[in-house]
Amino acid sequence: MSTLASYSRWALGVVVLGVSVLAQPAVAQKTFDVSVLAGSCANCHGTDGRSQTVIPNLAGQPEDQLRQKLYDFKSDTPPANTTVMNRLVKALSDEQLDALANYFAQQPATLTQGAK
Repeated sequence: MSTLASYSRWALGVVVLGVSVLAQPAVAQKTFDVSVLAGSCANCHGTDGRSQTVIPNLAGQPEDQLRQKLYDFKSDTPPANTTVMNRLVKALSDEQLDALANYFAQQPATLTQGAK
């Protein structure tokens, strides 16, 4: 077999391998459970965002306001007097911040009689 034929087979193999790699589906993004993320907020903001202390309630707040505050905390210049929020949200994706804002906006600000 000639060198040219060997090279041609090798090149064809590389092309076929490259096309097969490109044809593979993209790696799926990691999914997350927003209720698990929200559970960590309960440490300070209360169950489902209903605080029993001076820490602000999250439950029932307008989604756009919650989202903006989360993005502000994540920014390079967080609001004055920020305690730990800037460090807590730094590792969260924008998708996770959006999901948290939506989750807490959907929670009732107060529990109805007989609810857990």
